[in-house]
Order: sequence, then structure tokens, then C-alpha cells
Amino acid sequence: MFKISRKTATKAAIVTALSVAASVSIVLLLVPMLGGHPDGPGFWMSVLCPLVIAAPGSAWQFHQKETIERQRDEIARMHVELEDMHAELSALHEDLKQRSRIDSLTGGLNRETFFAALDAAASGPQSSALLIADADHFKKINDTFGHLVGDEALRVIGRTIAATLGPRDFWGRIGGEEFVLFLDGADRVRALAVAEALRGAVAGSRIVVEGVRVPLSVSIGARCSSGRFDPTELFRRADEDLYRAKKAGRNRIVINGEEAGTVVA
Repeated sequence: MFKISRKTATKAAIVTALSVAASVSIVLLLVPMLGGHPDGPGFWMSVLCPLVIAAPGSAWQFHQKETIERQRDEIARMHVELEDMHAELSALHEDLKQRSRIDSLTGGLNRETFFAALDAAASGPQSSALLIADADHFKKINDTFGHLVGDEALRVIGRTIAATLGPRDFWGRIGGEEFVLFLDGADRVRALAVAEALRGAVAGSRIVVEGVRVPLSVSIGARCSSGRFDPTELFRRADEDLYRAKKAGRNRIVINGEEAGTVVA
């Protein structure tokens, strides 16, 4: 036994009524032509047979058709939902992929992504420069003002770097307070200009906590390349220059082994 809808029952009733009418009409027309009388059991059989056959048959047929249409609509709806879910999953995947490449605190590339990009840039024939910037006395900032202020200091450095670089350059945060910048197509003049712009902007930034200004500065080591380079070697030399800048008093730039003030462009 199956449950039918009102719509199906109505259609089945109409078909049954038409079947009865057709059956009775045939009996009333055909039997006299054959010399008989359309009355008695024969007449009632012409009424009963369509009721017994057409009613359940048509009800079942319309029920099946309605079920198929409902299933088709359900499949179409599920298909639309699956497409929406697929688009949402694709967007989430892309977002996760992007998040996996980016340092969440500063917005720069993370260490792995930066060095992968540096490896890819190493074979280019154009000149370039690698800058390593390190926040001065960062532990003291955390110890004196707290880690939340230290995080804000790192964000300030990140925003300053992002505002300083050109469209073909890239940068990342590769350590606690250490940032690396790659300047694509840069010569010594541009490398020094970017380094000084960064150093000056960070030194001039104002982070104030309870009326006290947080002292923030960066030391920068920079190395230039005239063409293809070894990423590890270029980084090592820039890191050596950063150490010299730190040792010389911090908040300064050493480029290609020389303090910025002694560099001749």
C-alpha cells in the first residue's frame, strides 16, 4: 500500500471517471449493434471493470510520475547545493593556502615561503639586493611594555616594510623580530634608499604606552648582486652586515660590508 497525494488522487479520479464513461459508451453503442441489450450484468461490468482497473492503475502511474519528478527536483537541488559547497570549499582551500604562506602577525611571507621565493629569484639575470632588518633591543621592549606592545611593534615594522617596497619586491618575517626584504632589479643606490627609508620610518614611528613612547628602531644589513646569485651565500653576507650594524651601535645600515655613511654610490 502506498500513500498518494491529493494531486495524484484527483488525477486518478479523473482518469477513472473518463475510463468508466468510455467503457459505458462503448457498451451502449456496441451491444445494440450486435443485437444485444445494454442492461443487466453486462452494463454493470462496464462500470465495475474501469473502477477496479483504472483507479489503482492510474493512481500508481501518477504516484510514480510524481515521485520521479520529486526525486528529479531533489537531485537538482542537491546538485546546486553541492556546487555551492564546492565553491565554498575551494574558497576555504585558497584561504588556507594563502594563510599557510603568510605570517599572521605582520602580513609578510613566512620563512619557508620567503626562501622558496628567493630561490626562484636567484636565477634571474637582473641586479637585486637582499636586506635583513632586525628590531633593536626587542627583548627589552617585551620585558618593559609587555608582549602585546611587542607584537604591535612588529606590526609597525611590517606595515613600514610593505609601504616601502615596489610591486616586484617581496618580504617576509623569518624570525621573532627579524625581517628580510628582496629588491628585484635594485642596484646599490636603490638598496640604500630603501634601507634608509625603512630605518628612518621605523625610528620615527610613535607607539605610546601610558604616556611613554616605546623606543623602536631597526638595524639593517644589505647585500647587492649584479645578476644570478647563491641564495644561501647572499643571505649569509647580508646577515654578516646586520651583525656589523648591531655591533656598531644599532639603528644603522651596513651595505656590502660598509656602513651606509661611507658608501659611495
